[in-house]
This record gives sequence, structure tokens and C-alpha cells, in this order.
Amino acid sequence: MKKTLILCLVLLSAACAKRTQRVESINAKPSWMATDKLYNDRSYDGEYLIHPFFDLVPFASKTDNSLNFVMTTPVGSQSKYEIDLRSGKLYRKHNFCSQEDVWKKYPGTIDRPPYSEGIVPRLLDQLGSPQKVIVFGQSRYFQEFEIAPTRSQRIRIVGGVLLQYCNSYPCRGFNKWQSRILLVAVSPTDPKLKKVNNINQLKKVIDWDESVAFIQNSNGRKLSGGTPTPSYRITGNIGPKEAFKIALTKGHLFNFDEMKTVRNSCQALYDYTWKTVQAIKAYEESGKLAKDMPEKNKTKVVVKRDTFTGNVVSAERLEERSAKVKERELEIKDFSHFFKHFYSKYKDRYKTCQQFVRDTSINSDKERMWFFSYLTSFFNTEETGYIYSCSRTAWVKNPVTSSGKRMYSFKDSIKNCTTRELNSAFDMSINIQAGLSGSFQDHFRFIEYDHGNGASHQKLYSWVRDLGDGYVCDKDRRQKLSIFPQDVNWSNFGDMKDSFESLIVR
Repeated sequence: MKKTLILCLVLLSAACAKRTQRVESINAKPSWMATDKLYNDRSYDGEYLIHPFFDLVPFASKTDNSLNFVMTTPVGSQSKYEIDLRSGKLYRKHNFCSQEDVWKKYPGTIDRPPYSEGIVPRLLDQLGSPQKVIVFGQSRYFQEFEIAPTRSQRIRIVGGVLLQYCNSYPCRGFNKWQSRILLVAVSPTDPKLKKVNNINQLKKVIDWDESVAFIQNSNGRKLSGGTPTPSYRITGNIGPKEAFKIALTKGHLFNFDEMKTVRNSCQALYDYTWKTVQAIKAYEESGKLAKDMPEKNKTKVVVKRDTFTGNVVSAERLEERSAKVKERELEIKDFSHFFKHFYSKYKDRYKTCQQFVRDTSINSDKERMWFFSYLTSFFNTEETGYIYSCSRTAWVKNPVTSSGKRMYSFKDSIKNCTTRELNSAFDMSINIQAGLSGSFQDHFRFIEYDHGNGASHQKLYSWVRDLGDGYVCDKDRRQKLSIFPQDVNWSNFGDMKDSFESLIVR
């Protein structure tokens, strides 16, 4: 009797296995990070690494509303992961736990994601972030989740919802909410979902109320006050054809030639910046002007027409011309002279480059990498609502006016800044980010290695933005997160015998 029962179970398992068809997948071939070792790391075997956003293609088909996506958080996951575009690595945003709906509309508890979450490769949404998609279907119908993604999987879009974000609840008025399209899809091989072609049909086979509650809670909530308040909501739903159209026309889809131009141009900007900084250091040490720098080290960055099209990102194309440069362009005697020029001419393009292209591999040149990390921290601190006052040698609040612009312009006040005054700005920018993090406000965090229980255990060496939203159960862990390595300091320019460095508390 027992042998017969065991045989039946084996046959049943075999039959189920045959019926369980995983979605089609495509393996990536490394291209985006196939560069000189100066810019990107390689595997232990010396092979180029894969960047899941740039090395894969969506292969979108309007005929059956299908496309390929990269899974970033699997159904039932204990942690939520995001992708850092600079490094191409996943990192943990927060841990999930049982909680009540912050909107107090869903009566049950919210625990683990009832769907898988991912991104559409090469596609940015209306706000310039990777286009997100939630995919319904049991885990056995997907390829096994990879914490370091190397492949995409085929899904079918059944519609979309408008995902809105409120920076400081309550955001009164529709225009106070930042909006982006969130695509909704299903696994084409899950028998339960094979006949689902739109969201109304989807609602009949899944618990839509639970899914809505999870979407509105899964990215976190405001923790800065005494009582957690909402950060996210979704409104309405649209059909698959319209969702496809909005994602492609309102967002930005990279093509291969454009990607190559962006990468090469950004690397030219990084090289120009670092070689100029080295020339300044050499002048400070030897007294020689930058014009005496060897010809092979001279670089010029030329501004041309816009690289990006659409309404998501606006950045000008940068190209490296001949190594021979007019001497006057490199006759920069001190750091303040250079930084004023850089801030005025290259700030916006540099910020765009930092979003997509790595400037240095830590294994190739640590000094160069940490310089760019501090340079980016300066612009991050401006992004989070501060302006550096050279007269006070301090970062001060820079409020938004009724017109939506910042009250003060650093571009105007920088004219009178000295090298000594600017030096303190970079170290102090880290303190600002640490203070914002401690009070659960919008800030940036530098991740060397994403470690800990539930983390991705990936090396990023990148600044990532944290809006300050999270879970109450994950609050203590988040408060202990490091903002920047404590053993790394800004390398001062100029004569710092009487510097403000002694006043900086780290």
C-alpha cells in the first residue's frame, strides 16, 4: 500500500513538473561595462560584468502587449530591492514586515508582496527613473530570482496605474503629487492568468484590494513625525495599449548608439575633470602653471547638440577632441577658479553622467574615485534643499519659492568664494546628509557594500537617493546605516595652514 502511494505521488509530481512552464528568458551579454578597467570592475576571472538595465532589451510587442522585464523583487520576498543604475547592482531598500494600511482603507495586514516587481530594461519613466512594472503570477512560473540579474523574462502587460508620491503629507492639490506610470503585467505561462488581458479581468482572479494596499505601502511611509503618514497612492487604471503608449512616449528608451555616446562622453568629462584637478595639485606642489602639463594629459570637452530626446532627461552631448588644447583653457591656478568654471559649464551634465556612468573603479584609482564621490556629494546636498554660503563657510537652507524654484542661486554667490572657503563645503556636505538621514528626510547615502541580513551583498560604491520613507519595524536598522565611510576625508586644495578643517566635526 505504501509503495503504491509513493509511486502515485512521484507520478503526480512528474505530471505537475511537465505542466509548470517557466516564462521565456534572455541572457544578457556584457556591453555597457565593457570598458577600460579604470572605469569598471571585472569578475574574478577578468570577464566584463553585466549591467541588467543597459545590456538587456525590452523587445516590446504591441501585438500582444508583451515585453521583457528584469525582476528586482520576487513575489513573497522578505526585502525590497532597488537597482542602482551607476553600478548596475541591486541593493536593499528596506525589510518587509506585517503592518496595517497607512491609508486605513484595507482591513487586513500587509506582509509580503503578492506580486513580483521589476524594471523594463533601457526604459526610463516620466521622472527619469527605471520604468517599474509589477507582475502577477506564482513564483514557479518565473525563472529563479537572481540577486545579481543576468537575464530578462517575458511578460504580458494588462494595463497600468498612476503611482503618485507626496513629499510632505498632506499634499493638497493634484499638482502637488509627483506622478509616474506603473505598469501591471501577468506571467503568460501561469494557467490562472492566461486569459487575463486587462486589469478588470485581473481583479476577478486575484485580491486586487490587497494588491492596491501593498502598492501604496510597499515603498514605505513618512517616519519623520510622531505618527507615520502616507507617501504613496495610486489612482485609476488604464488599458494595456494606453499603458504601453504612455510608457514609451512619456518616458525615454535608450538605443545602442545613444548609450555608447553617453558612456564615452561622460568618461571624457570625468577624464577632463580629473586631469585638471591633477594639474592644480601639481601647480600647488611645484609652482608650475597648468599650461606646463604634458600634452598627453590635456583634454577638452566640447558641447554639442542634445543626446537625449523626449521629456525625461535633458543633457548635452560631450565629446573628446584633439589632445592639443589652447593653453588658456588649462591655465587654472587654483581650485576655486576651476570649480567656478565647472559649476557654471558642466554641473548639469555631470549630474546626468553620475546617474548612469561610473567615473572610476576603486580597484584602479582610489584617490580619483573618492574625489568624484565628494564632488557628487556637493551637488547631492544642493539637491536636498541646501546652498553653500562661502561667507559663513556653512550649508544653509535654500527654500523653494511659490514659482517652484530655489530662493538662492549658488551660481551667483560662488563668484567671491576662495579655495579655502570651498574646501570645507565638501566635508560638511556629508554631515548634512547624515543629519537628514537621522531625521528620516530626503537624503543621499553612499553604499560601498550592501551588507546585513536580507541585503543584496553587492559592491556598489555609489550614492543612492533615499526619500526617507520606510517601515516602522525597520526604523532602528535604518538609523544605524552609514552615510559615508568614516576613514575617508576630502583632500584639501591650496594652503590650509589656517584652514577651517579643525572646525569640521565628523
